[in-house]
Amino acid sequence: MDAGAAVQQVKKELESTFGGTMANTILSMARTKVKAPLIGMTKDDYQRMIEAICTDPKVGQMLGASGAKEKLNKWKGLV
Repeated sequence: MDAGAAVQQVKKELESTFGGTMANTILSMARTKVKAPLIGMTKDDYQRMIEAICTDPKVGQMLGASGAKEKLNKWKGLV
């Protein structure tokens, strides 16, 4: 799967846990933090963004440490 499609999958999963607004905020903050582009995201950009999402305190609080690590491994495998 390419990075763009993987981001959409991650977004769907975040929306199911956090709702649309918070999911968009989490994605936006992670993308900004790692300076990942909106268009033309590379595998490396995607991997860094996923790391940023899974280490976000809100994500860790909601999913727990083991849940965040599980999502990290799952999402890294998408690309």
